[in-house]
Amino acid sequence: MNIRRQTLLLIFLLASLSGAVADPVELPSRKPGYWEIAIAHGSKSTFAMTVHACIDAATDKVMMQAGTSAMEEMCSDHEIKRQGDAYVWDTKCTMGSMKTTSHVVITGDFLSAYQIEITGDVTGLPSAEKTLTTQKAKWLSDACPAGVKAGDMQMPGGITVNVSDMIKSLGVAKTPWQP
Repeated sequence: MNIRRQTLLLIFLLASLSGAVADPVELPSRKPGYWEIAIAHGSKSTFAMTVHACIDAATDKVMMQAGTSAMEEMCSDHEIKRQGDAYVWDTKCTMGSMKTTSHVVITGDFLSAYQIEITGDVTGLPSAEKTLTTQKAKWLSDACPAGVKAGDMQMPGGITVNVSDMIKSLGVAKTPWQP
């Protein structure tokens, strides 16, 4: 699996699991409804996309359980703490021969908007890579559009993935990169 795909999977997991941590400090649940999440990868936004997610309390719970399980399985070090109005999350994780160190700063109220900035280092590849990913999420409405159900994540190009169904089919202890 190449670095871009692994990075995208990590971004996808973080985008969908904004509340997933096993530490004493827990992130607030997202307000149920329809969310827009703009994701930029790289200091010059070399990769950018916008996804839309339909979230309800059950979806956030399933995502939190999967994220906690993935964190315990892949990350030898994971700590989240409050620093003023921000949540700061530091991790050291292993995915096969690849090792990542990430520093995540999360701000916002989770009712109308939140932002996640992820800086990190990736080793275990032919060349080490520094990463920067920014996610800006904003709540759009109480109701999701017709035909969009809780757990649906609408990706660019008209692709819809139901994150809840994917997590359930993999089993909560499994992750998208460790089926």
